Amino acid sequence: METTTTTKLDIRSIFGTSLGHFAPWLAAVLLITWSGYPGVICITPMAWLLAISTGAACSLRSKTQKSSTRLLETALAGGILGLLQGVLFFIITPFMGPIKPEEEANTLILKLIMLSAGILIGAVLSLFSALSMERRKKKEVYKHKFENYMRDLGL
Repeated sequence: METTTTTKLDIRSIFGTSLGHFAPWLAAVLLITWSGYPGVICITPMAWLLAISTGAACSLRSKTQKSSTRLLETALAGGILGLLQGVLFFIITPFMGPIKPEEEANTLILKLIMLSAGILIGAVLSLFSALSMERRKKKEVYKHKFENYMRDLGL
């Protein structure tokens, strides 16, 4: 049963999309880390690009009618994806080896940067991807209306 909502956020779409896009990254990082290469976590900035497909998928999957609400949902989904990737970075970093006491402060700063940048970049990439999807949807709607209008005129 499909229900559409006008103002409420589609929480299932937000979390389902972000978790669905995080799962392959989590599996890859865990598998490679357990294989003895925990440094794989250092390519987390590349994983932020997953937010592009998260935005598109969340926009298509959402049951919200209002475009601005769908865009908010996609930004939240991208932010959640970035948060999850940042938390994974926090968890895996200690497995990379011992950290010298004088480097602990720098390591914490790096972790916090990765966490906050992941949230921000994930939300922005996801939002721009969804904006592109919304623009394409509007073009298709206008094209369809124009074709119907021309057909009604007999042209």
